[in-house]
Amino acid sequence: MIVDERLVTYINSLDRGNTPVLDEIEKEALRDFVPIIRKEMQSFLKLLLAMQKPMRILEVGTAVGFSAVLMAEYAPKGCQIVTIENYEKRIPIAKANFERAGKQEQITLLEGDATEILPQLEGQFDMIFMDAAKGQYITFMPQVLRLFSPIILTAMKRALTLSSLIFKSMCCRMAIS
Repeated sequence: MIVDERLVTYINSLDRGNTPVLDEIEKEALRDFVPIIRKEMQSFLKLLLAMQKPMRILEVGTAVGFSAVLMAEYAPKGCQIVTIENYEKRIPIAKANFERAGKQEQITLLEGDATEILPQLEGQFDMIFMDAAKGQYITFMPQVLRLFSPIILTAMKRALTLSSLIFKSMCCRMAIS
């Protein structure tokens, strides 16, 4: 893939920073070696949220809740987020971060394996952010596609990386009915 530093620079130029609570969560995650989305992906997600204005978001892979809080902060008022996490040690941290950010009413955390939870979900989502084990994406895709609303957008973590590519593992598909 071709790395276009101009694109990265442009995406980053749109970002005006995060809220103080997001800065704290990010700092703690980095200190504890918890992988969270990079600045470029944060900027890109904010841009997608501003453009698409999703009202129902699914996140597969919560970790400590950084991305869910970021989406809750920058999504339209009234947007609901459903997030799935399987790693028991991170679930209480994510819940505490949702409360700390005042987003516990906006974010629903489903505990367990996404391969078991996704088939049980009903309704459609305007945006799906896949931030779980990359090797599982292909397993999740049939259920993820079933859950998409007519305007389809999937943003996958590591879409923007500093080292080797810009849109690796990015699956974007838009269909307007």
